[in-house]
Amino acid sequence: MAPSAFVDYQRLEAGLQAHLGRHAAVACRSTDGDVSTLAPIERPAIARAIPHRRKEFAAGRSAAREAMQRLGRPVTSIPVQHDRSPQWPADLVGSISHSRETCISVVALKSHWNAVGVDVEPDQDLPRELWNLIGLPNEIWRASALSRAVQARWMTRIFSAKEAYYKWAYPQTSCMLNFHDVEIVMDPTMESTEFSAHPLNWQDNGVLPELLTGRLMIDQGMVISLLIQ
Repeated sequence: MAPSAFVDYQRLEAGLQAHLGRHAAVACRSTDGDVSTLAPIERPAIARAIPHRRKEFAAGRSAAREAMQRLGRPVTSIPVQHDRSPQWPADLVGSISHSRETCISVVALKSHWNAVGVDVEPDQDLPRELWNLIGLPNEIWRASALSRAVQARWMTRIFSAKEAYYKWAYPQTSCMLNFHDVEIVMDPTMESTEFSAHPLNWQDNGVLPELLTGRLMIDQGMVISLLIQ
């Protein structure tokens, strides 16, 4: 099921905000962003990008600034660092994600949260040829125990949760994790649920916790994964 042509962003924001508390804020936008709203320091990141990517980038920055404002923080530019990740103000942590039609940004106070990870995907099947690339044996085994009609969509939920985890972990490790570096465990459901992320190669380094609990939200034809800690 693809996202609907009309997305109720207020409903989407309300559902996510309920899991964030008052020290974090979320904003959601269409990916049809206005490139003219970008600050000069932000524009070099998309100088050679195709038109859709430019609009998508602008929408993400717009959503991030709206989240800053809702958090009561000064609205500022968000340039791209050398590793292509957003450079947040020193007192904030944040995350931006895009699907084809929707972008989501979550921003939080660094005094209360270590990092944020958010991901949005269309609620569609994950192609079978990608299962072994994305999933661990236990994750694929759990998918195979489900009805054949929903197995591939459940694997999309695993993929989204891992994407959110990597966005949460990267600012703290500066390392690009592999899809097999974390195991996702969640109820075998097609509805909104909690999930747990278990890092497999980082437990003993004192950087990442052995268990992190996130929220998976299914809304308007989208899978949204959220991690904040």
